[in-house]
Amino acid sequence: MSATQASLDALAGATRTRSDRVDIRIDKAFKALRREGTDITISSVARRAGVTRNSIHRRKDVLARIRAHQPLAAVTDDIPPAPHGDTSIVAALRHRLTAKDNQIADLKAALRERDRTIALLHGQLDKLHNATTDP
Repeated sequence: MSATQASLDALAGATRTRSDRVDIRIDKAFKALRREGTDITISSVARRAGVTRNSIHRRKDVLARIRAHQPLAAVTDDIPPAPHGDTSIVAALRHRLTAKDNQIADLKAALRERDRTIALLHGQLDKLHNATTDP
């Protein structure tokens, strides 16, 4: 027994609908957690949305939003052992520079994600505006 194109299309449509509903629930959960000021983690978003953690892990944009809301760790002044030839001051500065570079990379990633979110919201606003102005 082979599947007809109509049944395959219907199955794909149902899958899209289910996925869209999960996206909406995740978005609502994310907004509620932000409004409440509670920690935003994969588990908390999944629990609030009523979805599995795997559903969150499959959505890279949601993972990026969660990472963007994680508190930034302060750069520590712990000095790792100096490699041979480096003085302790040079090793400490090298360690702090590496930590700052990592923090800058994380901040740039968060900004990129926020820019994508803003672009998405502008697109949705344009759709709503066009829908209300078109006859």
